[in-house]
Amino acid sequence: MKIQKLVLCAMLIAMCVIGANIKLMGSVAFDAAPAFIGTLLLGPMYGAVLGIFGHLTSALLAGFPLTLPIHLIVAGMMGITMIAYGFTRQMLAEKTQLISVGLSSLVAFVFNCPLSLLALYPFMHEAVFALFPVLAIGTICNIFVAEVVYQVLPERWKKRIAGY
Repeated sequence: MKIQKLVLCAMLIAMCVIGANIKLMGSVAFDAAPAFIGTLLLGPMYGAVLGIFGHLTSALLAGFPLTLPIHLIVAGMMGITMIAYGFTRQMLAEKTQLISVGLSSLVAFVFNCPLSLLALYPFMHEAVFALFPVLAIGTICNIFVAEVVYQVLPERWKKRIAGY
């Protein structure tokens, strides 16, 4: 089973690289959707690794437009976002699907957008406000794509991979 998880993780890393090439603006791209999927299938820690890797790949491909230290902070926040998203989803697993998906998606949005920008505020000051609209759209799109893909996966795959 561990080999299957590692293979899936490797495939999701490849998808992060592909998504990192689909840019909305600067380093805001579709690199997070595979990380969200990985969080749901493999757990929050795998998702955190995928989120960090995905963002750093996207930033690298964009040429680190906001400097490496800024992108390291953003990558760290992506990891924290995946952990918060995954643990929220696990805590709400016994609730209705609408509540589980809705609240975990809201938590992911809050961590990935406003809280990430708040973490950047001491370094970028008011410039973070210019990033909000694009980051908000990117976050919503990544979460939406991940949730749609996760919902159409056969239930037996989810149970076999996640082991629940």
